[in-house]
Amino acid sequence: MGGFGNTHYKSSTNRAPRRADAGWPGHEAWVWLRLKLIADVGLVGLPNAGKSTLLAAVSHARPKIADYPFTTLKPQLGVVLRHDEEFVMADLPGLIEGASEGAGIGTGFSAMSSAVR
Repeated sequence: MGGFGNTHYKSSTNRAPRRADAGWPGHEAWVWLRLKLIADVGLVGLPNAGKSTLLAAVSHARPKIADYPFTTLKPQLGVVLRHDEEFVMADLPGLIEGASEGAGIGTGFSAMSSAVR
């Protein structure tokens, strides 16, 4: 069951309510998680390292390629055919030092990657 949200407590004098009601007691459970992979190979590196260019060269994928950092905002997939075998290659957004603290695009691409299947 949900509780009251901020809009319930909002008024003309209390525009940013800081009130929280007590919730229900939690419970402990063992959960089995299954990892779903979007690709067999992932290209990881700094922005402007040529990851999108490599993906475009070895597959029929057409990722956006531009002369500025953080062009790739969500993973781009391409199917690579080599010696009668196929595998999926993913161009992942560039990661930089401090991304976990929000530098660059931070880890914001992870929410966008759920749309790519």
